Amino acid sequence: MAKKDEFDDWDDMFDEFFKDFGIDIKSLNNRLMRIWNRILNDPNMTMSEPYVYGFTYRIGSDGKPIFQEFGNVPGITRGARPIERGVREPITDINDDEKKVYVTFELPGVSKENIDLKISEYNITLNVDEDQRKYYKSIDFDYKLKPETAAAKFNNGLLDVTVEKATSKEGSGRKVSIE
Repeated sequence: MAKKDEFDDWDDMFDEFFKDFGIDIKSLNNRLMRIWNRILNDPNMTMSEPYVYGFTYRIGSDGKPIFQEFGNVPGITRGARPIERGVREPITDINDDEKKVYVTFELPGVSKENIDLKISEYNITLNVDEDQRKYYKSIDFDYKLKPETAAAKFNNGLLDVTVEKATSKEGSGRKVSIE
């Protein structure tokens, strides 16, 4: 039997805590170690860039847990587009009710003129390209949206987007102006 060290009790506590949320902390730790090893062993990686990796957890409107990864670690793919070097994925909060979806993007240090927000029937895509800050996020939905109902407001680095859910098969994508 392996000798227990001072951290084994902490490991057991975290395993139990995260198990209640449906998270296998050992698998998550292994994934983080693979990402970290990729960064350390890639000769093209520079340690001058900040790398971010994490996840958010919430309960969906159906009562099931939803985990959403975020970060800018190269080699990780979000949707159909791999994360590019120097591009950050903004921390994003997604909520919905029976009629609407509400999305908040955290975009510190950005001017609203540099925000490109596109909404289609099943997707919201955000792209920001400023001199010092670049952000990208694409969110696919299992339900249909009504892009023509989209409203977006940007204040103090937070972009709040509200879109109605579609009840029919009508609709098409459109570019959304930001107040």
